[in-house]
Amino acid sequence: MMRNSEQCLHETVAKRRNLQKISLSDLPMDILSTILSLLPINDAIRTSVLSRKLKYVWCSHTNLTFDKATMRKTYFKPSTGYYQFLRDHEFVTRVSTVLRQHSGTGVERMEIKFRLHSKHADHIDRWVNFAIASKAKELVIDLSCSSKDAFFRAFAYGKKWIREEPYNLTSQFFSPSNGLHLQCLELMAVSLHLPSDFKGFPNLKSLSLVDVSITDEDVECMLSKCNLLEFFEITHCRMVTSIRMLHPLNRFKHLVVHVCPKLQEIELNCSPTTLKYAGDMVPLIFASTSRLKNIDVVIFTVQSALSYIVTGFPSTLPSLETLTLLCYEPERTIVPEGHFKFSYLRNLRLELVMCDDGIRTTDFLDYAYLLKIAPFLETLELHMWMMMYWHQPYCKEDGELRIGLPHKHAHLKFVRISGFFGYKDQVELALHILRNSVALEKMEITPELEISYDLASGDDYERSHYVDSHRVATEFICKADHRNVVNVVRVPSSSWPDETAMEVDCRAYAEDIPSGQIRLV
Repeated sequence: MMRNSEQCLHETVAKRRNLQKISLSDLPMDILSTILSLLPINDAIRTSVLSRKLKYVWCSHTNLTFDKATMRKTYFKPSTGYYQFLRDHEFVTRVSTVLRQHSGTGVERMEIKFRLHSKHADHIDRWVNFAIASKAKELVIDLSCSSKDAFFRAFAYGKKWIREEPYNLTSQFFSPSNGLHLQCLELMAVSLHLPSDFKGFPNLKSLSLVDVSITDEDVECMLSKCNLLEFFEITHCRMVTSIRMLHPLNRFKHLVVHVCPKLQEIELNCSPTTLKYAGDMVPLIFASTSRLKNIDVVIFTVQSALSYIVTGFPSTLPSLETLTLLCYEPERTIVPEGHFKFSYLRNLRLELVMCDDGIRTTDFLDYAYLLKIAPFLETLELHMWMMMYWHQPYCKEDGELRIGLPHKHAHLKFVRISGFFGYKDQVELALHILRNSVALEKMEITPELEISYDLASGDDYERSHYVDSHRVATEFICKADHRNVVNVVRVPSSSWPDETAMEVDCRAYAEDIPSGQIRLV
């Protein structure tokens, strides 16, 4: 038996030695091209030194991304970490060199991401013409390299966005025969003027305009002549006052409109399925809202979130399933009782920025009304922010805890409350949700700020506030948790006696709150 095993082993080793070794160069050209196209263009170019066969394979690279990373200089490591320095003339030279050696065919996607402007127009024109000639299906021109969050912050805080004179997109790009293959177009920090003979992009499905100088008329013309359009984004376009399109777009699904400071109206002859809007309150008019299931709205003008939900645009959406809403809360608004209910709403995320001037008049317990108007809600997120001069964590001396009239909710499974600092009405709202949500599986409570786009600062928050939050949550909410579903997150602080434990298991606090601390309202 031992001899047979050794003989089999020797035979296997001998066969492996006789097998011809296969190297990367032995693969067919089409497979090599596919493999190299999965690499960034700079890494694909480096393979040209591996063998003669590989020397020009990169020249058919199908995904061309030109940015600081792919056109970078050699790394060096100072004491503070890795840095890359790439001047605009170096970037321009390297991109032009790559495109001169490229075959100019088979390009699927081309991206130019670098801070350039009008003085580089001749070079950018040649790159755009290359994309046209290569029949690229996706073209991204980002000459800003700024994050979209920066536009949010500039708009919210009234800051001016200063930039060089933008590059004006070449008119050749819009000629009737040049956009036949284009399916996705993303433009950022450019100027755009449509020629009078613009016939549209017949196969364009996705269009994104960010920080683009464009008129209302050109926006309308572009939308009306792209019949296959499914996605449209327009962000921080400072000249735009109206987004109108009376021509029907039957395939249109997704609309994103963010921080256009002069915008006054939106009127589209379509029925989208998703909407993302950020800016001042403007009329939103669609041919139909029957398909609109997912909306994400940030309102910069002072507006009660609860009032907007019940009486504003969301109340006109019969099929709404997911709602995300950020509002700057004014003084307390009493919402009229009605029979309207969101029968399809399953997911709700509210971000509430309290903007009372010195004296807080808002009442978080008002939001218990959400359980009544959204009977099939499954996930609820409440993210709160307020000035710290209101910091008054609840204690027994502050009076009895109120509790709203019982209203059992049979579908709510997950709740997350952030910006919780143990205020009396925060405790009352959390207790109301806990007691009335019979299917609740998890409630997370944290003092950390989770307001989107960095629109609310935590600079005024002290670590001692986090300690107060933890104490109040464990003392009053965990004691009412008979099902062990409450999870109180503890933020690291020098005030903690033990830094290792970051969450609290409420099982030890599963006791009734003394009845003397609760009264009906």
